[in-house]
Amino acid sequence: MRIVLFGPPGVGKGTQAQLLCEKYNMVKFSSGDLLREEVALSSPTGRKAEQFIKKGHLVPDDIIYELVDDFLVENAEQDILFDGFPRNLNQARSLEKSLAQLGQTIDIALEMHLDSAEIVGRLLGRRCCPKCGRIYNSTTTPPASDGFCDVDHTPLVRRDDDTEEIIRRRLGIYDEETRPLVDYYKSLNVYCRVDARGDRQTVFERISKAVNGHFNNRCRCN
Repeated sequence: MRIVLFGPPGVGKGTQAQLLCEKYNMVKFSSGDLLREEVALSSPTGRKAEQFIKKGHLVPDDIIYELVDDFLVENAEQDILFDGFPRNLNQARSLEKSLAQLGQTIDIALEMHLDSAEIVGRLLGRRCCPKCGRIYNSTTTPPASDGFCDVDHTPLVRRDDDTEEIIRRRLGIYDEETRPLVDYYKSLNVYCRVDARGDRQTVFERISKAVNGHFNNRCRCN
């Protein structure tokens, strides 16, 4: 099973990716997480990536593709969830080629959809714990004690990039670079749009229904 999970910032991809991996016993591919691991290990790929990261530049796609190919080979017998990857058409096509070399393909591409106004509201209400990194939201996942982390009771803070100007800029980038994946995965008959409104359990039930429906009935959700 090969699943792509994508959507604009603020729809809860990270939370849903974790729940999916737990329910379906999947391993997760996250280019950001893997890059950080490779840099920490000072691997050949990590050393190449670090040169760009230190300068504040995006890591080139060819380095990302090295990570993808290594990951696919190492986890050839595992079910894989691609979390926030691919981010553009070039990455999607490259991923499909790499999978084809292993006799595999993307089974379902799930887009978490939410109106931009609600996304802005969510991100403006987002708070995180500077100590453990846990993320909360004043409307969807509030802490038990207002303003304090449930785990270590540290005062919660707002991320520097959670301003309306930056949020709308990030949404614009998503529309330009990532949204074309919708038509691409529709052309492969694997696209499924999931309503991301509501609490995380409600959204997860929708995602689970889409996944189960696809694999049990080979249905098309587009």
